[in-house]
Amino acid sequence: MKKRQLLIFIFLFSCVEHKFSFTVSPNGSYRVEYRGHGDKNDLIDNDFTLPKGKGWIINSTLENTEAESYDYTAHRLFNRNEKFPISFYSGDSIYFESFLKHPIRLRHNNWFFKETYSFDAQIIGRSVSDKYPLVEKFIINAEKPPEGWLKEALLYLLTETLNRVDIEWNTRPIINAELQDWKKNELMQISDSTFFEEIDYYKNIGLDIIMQPASPHLYNDMDSIYKLLEDELTITLDLLDDIFSFQLFLPGILESTNADSSSGDTLFWSFDLQDYMNKDFVMHANSLISYPNRQKAGLLIGFIFLILIWTLKVFRKGKNNPTNLE
Repeated sequence: MKKRQLLIFIFLFSCVEHKFSFTVSPNGSYRVEYRGHGDKNDLIDNDFTLPKGKGWIINSTLENTEAESYDYTAHRLFNRNEKFPISFYSGDSIYFESFLKHPIRLRHNNWFFKETYSFDAQIIGRSVSDKYPLVEKFIINAEKPPEGWLKEALLYLLTETLNRVDIEWNTRPIINAELQDWKKNELMQISDSTFFEEIDYYKNIGLDIIMQPASPHLYNDMDSIYKLLEDELTITLDLLDDIFSFQLFLPGILESTNADSSSGDTLFWSFDLQDYMNKDFVMHANSLISYPNRQKAGLLIGFIFLILIWTLKVFRKGKNNPTNLE
């Protein structure tokens, strides 16, 4: 079996601030500005990929040496009803499923009598409590991590890899039994400190347990599935000290929103990993520009149109039923 170079978790958290500003024009086009500030390595890693590519105008201090913190700014103009990228990652070394995804949609409708603007955004939840409950406790209080939290995470990665692969039905219970035996008699017997120091060693043992009994033609699939799941967990943990803030300006009169606060015509949201570690974090706002004069004109035109229809019907009725004057 081939040797696998597996990622070793290094828990060196540093705070990074991600700030997005959306400014919507009356014609429905919108300008987006991103500002990132913090540790260089945390800015350029894959926990939250930075805006880049076609259309983005970028300035950064990432090339500066020996700075305490770094800045990255990007801005771009989007057309009316143009979709915002669900992720900024454009490579192929990490599976799309592992990433933090942020579907955002700004819609503009012009109904002549009124114009409506809507902002609907989601930060897709990471489902941490369903996958590894002790990791949730770690995220809530990283200074006092629960005992065995990373062991639990490793066992989830191994078990879920086994669940997702199309393995022979009679081989699966054998592997599950070996995995549970290893967990009980070896993994849970070592201290957390030893596990942290030798995590790569134990991860390889676990992978050998689930892969060796399987058919060799499944090895690549199992490696790929495990990498997807491990990247997902790594990205989640890397987001631990990242802080996000969104601000939005919509034209017209605000009708509804779930914004945390507002100042003048600008809405604000602020959140971190705890807000989306399980469920989606949702942001929405709706505004309206109404045109009373157009509405009055429309009512008048409608009234005149109804009178014309009524007159036409009366005329046709009289024509179809002529009166005999004898």
